[in-house]
Amino acid sequence: MHITRNQTLLLGCGLLSLVFLCGGLLLAGGFGVFNLLESNAGRGQVAVTAAADPTRVLTGEGFELLVTISNPGDQPVLIEMINLPAELLAIAELNSVNPQEAGREVDGGLRFSENVEPHSARIFTFEMTAAAPGDILGMVGVQAGAVRQSAPLRLVLVDALAIAALTPTATLTPAPTATPLPGLGSIPYRAVVRIFAMIEDGGEQEVGWSGSGSIISPDGLILTNAHVVLPDKYYEITELQVGLTTSDDHPPEMSYLAEVLQADPLLDIAVIRLKSDLDGHSIDFENLDLPFVPIGDSEGLRLGDPLTILGYPGIGGDTITLTRGEVSGFTADSGRGDRAYIKTSATIAGGNSGGLVANAAGELIGVPTQLGYGGEDEFVDCRVLADTNRDGLIDENDNCVPTGGFINALRPVSLALPLIEAAERGEVLIGSQHSPQAEIPMSGEILYTDDFASPYSGWDTGGDELTRRYYQDGEYFIQISPDNYYGWANPGEDFSDVVITVDVRSERSDGTGDFGVLCRYQDEDNFYALEVSEDGYFAIWKAEAGEFSDLVPWSFSSDIPVQAPVSLVAACVGDQLSLAIDDVLLASVSDDTHAHGDIGLIAGTWEQGDLVIGFDNYVVRGPE
Repeated sequence: MHITRNQTLLLGCGLLSLVFLCGGLLLAGGFGVFNLLESNAGRGQVAVTAAADPTRVLTGEGFELLVTISNPGDQPVLIEMINLPAELLAIAELNSVNPQEAGREVDGGLRFSENVEPHSARIFTFEMTAAAPGDILGMVGVQAGAVRQSAPLRLVLVDALAIAALTPTATLTPAPTATPLPGLGSIPYRAVVRIFAMIEDGGEQEVGWSGSGSIISPDGLILTNAHVVLPDKYYEITELQVGLTTSDDHPPEMSYLAEVLQADPLLDIAVIRLKSDLDGHSIDFENLDLPFVPIGDSEGLRLGDPLTILGYPGIGGDTITLTRGEVSGFTADSGRGDRAYIKTSATIAGGNSGGLVANAAGELIGVPTQLGYGGEDEFVDCRVLADTNRDGLIDENDNCVPTGGFINALRPVSLALPLIEAAERGEVLIGSQHSPQAEIPMSGEILYTDDFASPYSGWDTGGDELTRRYYQDGEYFIQISPDNYYGWANPGEDFSDVVITVDVRSERSDGTGDFGVLCRYQDEDNFYALEVSEDGYFAIWKAEAGEFSDLVPWSFSSDIPVQAPVSLVAACVGDQLSLAIDDVLLASVSDDTHAHGDIGLIAGTWEQGDLVIGFDNYVVRGPE
């Protein structure tokens, strides 16, 4: 079977790549669920989030309801109506609205006549006062032409008199202010930096994407996300530029170039180090004396603990942004314990990806990460930069840099400590730093094996001027002649849970070709593919009803040897898909689209073509 790249690589801007996704250009949405709806009348799109600040209010106190409306389209969108939950209006007074409404309707409907410009967002602020107690879980609705969209809102109004009656001798006073840190205070915003990944486009250097980071040592070590600082399958990073936060009301001051010391794509955590000023001149590290944030104890966090998130959102201005929230839960991850993610009630602006999450004492306890983003389709804008599907056109069918979405989870700093310690020793390592046994199940009994010694073992053979499949000298080969093309083969089996190993080598290399295995192959429109490429990238993707989408986007790893023989391990067990190479785990992701099907092999080309990949020692085992 074969298929062209522009048929397969309509992967959307959802999970494009480590360095593109959420690399500083995401929209917030922790409270309200971020919704995107395309108008059936073709009149545009809107995306809505709703959040209260604070989320727990004593009666008699004021609060803000913030409704963010984003326009990912190419035409202005007119906001005509916003409906607030009736249960909220029954127990809270609406004092003012900004921008001012054009008129009021019944049932909480407020008329507006406000445009949201293309590829931008507007925040509608409702100043309110809590009048009576209640636990609000309602929907905020937005009408924009033919588009009707909504987002959930959660808010608790607490009876202040009832609380006081429980402890008659107590008085309600504000929570004590955290002890300021020397030179930084309890809000360590001056330790936050903005990171620009520069790429070359048409011979010119420009910003490809951006993210945030935290200075963790006075001599210039910075903690951030791996996807912010690592290259992409389609773009090489020419340099990393770092801007310092000198004031809370000014954009960052671009000051330094940096280099990557440690990066783990699976954790989406990296440590970079300043290396020179912007002109390449050396730095006096001993006297650099940068403001830095101390490392806190993320393992000691408890439900309800306050959090402060600092970073550069990438939309709505270029100055640093503060978001407050609290710990709302924890998420386990195989091999990383019960606190692999910290869930938060905060509505996190996406540019904070890689930024600073501080506890009440101003200590760094977490990193907002794209691995906890809100979903592959939830973006307010996607900027196409290159012909990623290799069809000769730069258009809407190409992958793009997402400039909207939201983050809803944090990586605890405890998972970053080994990388920080290695960076402090000056060690350099880019790739997964975790044993594959943590993610790939130990294999059990052999279900199928083929050493390709016999040319009649059942695999597809033959082909045409585009692709060929054949046995030769005890190996099985897939040849792809044109560029931007896929070809695969199957033996005609049917399995559910499998752990597949195969030895792979490039008989004829094109420098960027990819190869891997298939599992749960049902037909040419429904299967999983787990691949690596000759130039050091890996991906897990699926075909579903003819639609092709990334599960793990093409991402770089220094663990993949360039144009060298490799041993691949691919596990499809339950809803978990994992890929390793030479005993190094590259990726693991959950998806339950396909439950069973054939196994297979796959190879593909990008820019060059004329690729020949040899496979040997194909073994399929059941999980132990």
